[in-house]
Amino acid sequence: MARVAALTVTLLSIVLFSLTISALPASNGRPTVTIDSGVVVGITKTENSTGLDLNAFLGVPFAGQPARWGPPKSPAPWTTPFDASKYGPACVQQFNYPEGRRNLILQWFNTPAPQESEDCLNACVYVPIAKDNAKPKAVMVWFYGGGLLYGSNALPHYDGSTLAAHEDVIVVVVNYRTNVFGFPGSPQVPLAQRNPGWLDQRLALEWVQRNIAAFGGDPDKVTIFGESAGAQSVDALITQPPNPLTFRAAIMESGTGTYRNAPANYSASWVTLVAAMNCSSATDILACMRAVPATTIKTYNELNRITWPPVFDNVTSAYAARSNRLSSTPQNPKIARVPILGGTNADEGRLYSISANDSSSFIRGLFPTATDQQISDLLAAYPLDGPPGSGVYTGTFTSPLEQLGALYGDFIFQCPARLVHLETSQVGIPSWRYYYNASFPNTDIFSDAGVYHSSEIGIVLGTYPTANATVFQEALSRYVQHIWANFAKDPYNWNAWPKGPNATGVLGGGVRAEDGPKASGPYLTVLNRTQTDLLDRRCGLYQAIYDALAH
Repeated sequence: MARVAALTVTLLSIVLFSLTISALPASNGRPTVTIDSGVVVGITKTENSTGLDLNAFLGVPFAGQPARWGPPKSPAPWTTPFDASKYGPACVQQFNYPEGRRNLILQWFNTPAPQESEDCLNACVYVPIAKDNAKPKAVMVWFYGGGLLYGSNALPHYDGSTLAAHEDVIVVVVNYRTNVFGFPGSPQVPLAQRNPGWLDQRLALEWVQRNIAAFGGDPDKVTIFGESAGAQSVDALITQPPNPLTFRAAIMESGTGTYRNAPANYSASWVTLVAAMNCSSATDILACMRAVPATTIKTYNELNRITWPPVFDNVTSAYAARSNRLSSTPQNPKIARVPILGGTNADEGRLYSISANDSSSFIRGLFPTATDQQISDLLAAYPLDGPPGSGVYTGTFTSPLEQLGALYGDFIFQCPARLVHLETSQVGIPSWRYYYNASFPNTDIFSDAGVYHSSEIGIVLGTYPTANATVFQEALSRYVQHIWANFAKDPYNWNAWPKGPNATGVLGGGVRAEDGPKASGPYLTVLNRTQTDLLDRRCGLYQAIYDALAH
């Protein structure tokens, strides 16, 4: 009798599922997939530059609404088809004051502003229309940047349509919690759960493993990639890998996570916030804080510029990330021994030095204990009064914007990327390094911006402004998309340029916005080891700091 009852339930579920499918709006031709939480109905759109059609499934929940500061959990199944025709909400973001700098960040990285919510754990999936249904596609999962303070998959800059359509790959862009909502540092939260933002990313990758085949993707061909804090997240996934592994290759654009210090007190920001929210004396501090409106917390954090670093929990972030990489072997991997493509932009730091009013103060923001003599010596390594545009090649700069930008870019981005590449190669893991070196008039966000931090994203994803785009800009974007996608399709045999420490691929040929709309150059120039060492000639200034920071 029990078997008969079970069979009846199974048959009934099949009938109900068939009824659900028949209830879909098939008359308008919308694409439909069935994933483990239910039926999803997307949209078909046309990619403007090629005229190719693709399917997009926007705002698909990969988790239910999490408890504030709780770990993410898979969503409850839905019983009616999920309408994936529009973006879901962004997670709660933090854009710090002062107002002038804040307004610039909002303009550059949050326009148009998405709706924000704590129920934000959703993914956008961009799927090229299949030409060969028998061959599952490679998958590229994007993690946005934003200093672990802000970011959203609803921003046009992160639209995966062009990359998917051009290169016949599936692109997935996921939301994850940031700032205090993603990295609270709270002693009231168990240590293994104190980086909920990085737990979000891991659950998203598990969701991809379970569901990407329904979209036509191959779960065994997943590449993770991201920029800035997104690249830091990728490095965290490599050096503290999930088990089983949810990706087979990684791309890190302008960011690493290996060389960072542990704050003296992870809870300091949390304690400050708890006191400001009048929860210090509460019997249950976490319950008190969960009752505070998210907008109140957001406003306080922004006005007071509160920082929220991730903790070393050895669940999402390895304390011994560098040691584990350096001691990794095929027999005892310790990290994810997957191929890596990583690099930086020529003028990363100018996005930060644009706000500098005083050289000494700017440098002390990086090195708080620096003496006046040390600051003088450091500035001397970045001499002013050289010819325009000469910094990369002769080591001289024409303004404090360029000088301080180069210093910041070396210390925060270029030299750590160099170390990750060298140390990955040293232990026999395939690693390729790039150096992006092009800027264009229609993305020149301030005077003498150069090849600023994040400026490669529009080239990689094909989301650069089409208005006033140059012929070379369009062609370079197609080239970079192609080699990025080829890396995702076959990372172990990728050959755009030689792997290892003896080569660096320079992308963009040194073209600059001020060269005008007809400027062009080589898509790729390969530097040898001597030329690469010249590019990195100041990294020795910081090596002792990296050695002290990393574990």
